[in-house]
Amino acid sequence: MDFDSWNEVKKRISAEGMSRVTCAFPKKGEVWMCVLGKNIGFEQDGAGETFSRPVLVVKKFNNQMAWAVPLSTKQKNIDFYYNFTDCEGRDVSVILAQIRLLSTRRFKRKLYELEGHHRVEISKRLASYCL
Repeated sequence: MDFDSWNEVKKRISAEGMSRVTCAFPKKGEVWMCVLGKNIGFEQDGAGETFSRPVLVVKKFNNQMAWAVPLSTKQKNIDFYYNFTDCEGRDVSVILAQIRLLSTRRFKRKLYELEGHHRVEISKRLASYCL
């Protein structure tokens, strides 16, 4: 596990946030590259030196926080994966069970906006998981 390297990245992100106003303003339905870090167990990790992976913004609360779900290139036919083909023709899955609250400091760059019919279906599935 590379928790020490992740801790250094996390400290840098925190320091950058203290010195400037965030310039990332993610909106519902957008896919962003996001710094998720090194996580525990089966939680989705980020990859590479920046511990990043694409996420779908499912709800924006304000300019500092949003709910997001990680994306994967591994498609599975189980109820908490939503499989689709992205705008560049890649097979992608939204891992609905791994929704999490994220600081917008973690959002690095917008990749694309998800088509409306996918957003509607993802919203329905997420709503069905609530008690």
